[in-house]
Amino acid sequence: MKLDNIEGLSRAGDVRISDLAAELGLTKGTVSRALNGYEDISKKTRQRVMEAAKKRGYVPSTQARRLAKGLTETIGMVLPPMPSQPVNTFVSEFITSVSTTLHVHGYDLLVHSGSVDESEVEPYRRLVQSRKVDGFVVFRTREHDPRVEYLLEEGFPFVTHGRTARMEEHDWFDIDGEKAFRQATSHLIGLGHQQIGLVGGGKGFYSAQLRAKGFQKMMEESGLEIAPSMETQGNLTGRGGEEAAHELLKTPPRPTAILCANDATALGVIKAAMELGFQIPNQLSVIGYDGIALGGYLQPPLTTLTFSIEESGKEVVELLLRRLKDPGLPFISRLASATLKLRGSEGPK
Repeated sequence: MKLDNIEGLSRAGDVRISDLAAELGLTKGTVSRALNGYEDISKKTRQRVMEAAKKRGYVPSTQARRLAKGLTETIGMVLPPMPSQPVNTFVSEFITSVSTTLHVHGYDLLVHSGSVDESEVEPYRRLVQSRKVDGFVVFRTREHDPRVEYLLEEGFPFVTHGRTARMEEHDWFDIDGEKAFRQATSHLIGLGHQQIGLVGGGKGFYSAQLRAKGFQKMMEESGLEIAPSMETQGNLTGRGGEEAAHELLKTPPRPTAILCANDATALGVIKAAMELGFQIPNQLSVIGYDGIALGGYLQPPLTTLTFSIEESGKEVVELLLRRLKDPGLPFISRLASATLKLRGSEGPK
């Protein structure tokens, strides 16, 4: 349906498309197409229309604009089932950034919580079939990710925060976790630590695998062996960090430093270590990853591999909107770096 056929839905105050058309000496159809950015309307005409619309205070109604474009102007995010994690604010900070950026572009964000009682693909299938969203932001990806497989099969627009085995077939944004964990491990070795423990993020998440790889490579390159007891898997939650810390610290040889897959895990590790009588950082150094705001309120504040969660949200939105505007464009991959922020939870052995 064309915008000029639903003019009654498209007004700001008393200003309508017909008013702009009369003022500019153009047809309603030309004004409609100029407002929607169609390139068959000359740049000069589009500029005239936009200037007149701005001057008169004309803004198309959301309903009219969406009907005209055949879009919902809504992006979907499906949260995978996650255990209660009151200290992990990464997800909420990321959602806030995505939502805020979408709003600037006139889009809404629909957040759906996945259920343990259904397959992780099912929420995507329902939203695709009902056409309630124009595309998806997929995060916490796995190397072989059924969500990505389904969306590629359907040819439905999406972008991932994280890499997959099929990353050459879709747009993605990620932080170079392998490089970051090499840097953090090197820093701890430089402080004299040789017994360094790792609390991973689970073998399911591709990003967690890459972080562990960075740790392992730097230890190997430095000629340091990693005892099997020095590596354990968490679940990216504070509670998981607590349980992992008890496992690492209960019997010799105990680590003098622990590198954690994310900040929530690190907070749990610190809590458990202090309960066991360890002083941070005098007896145990701890480094996290994410740079969540909560880490700065500890005493001492959490040393972490940090990056802008806000910028990460902006990046994935820009990639997805680019894809929606022109589905035929080449796929884009963007890999950003984390920065080691020294705040006091690590120190010399």
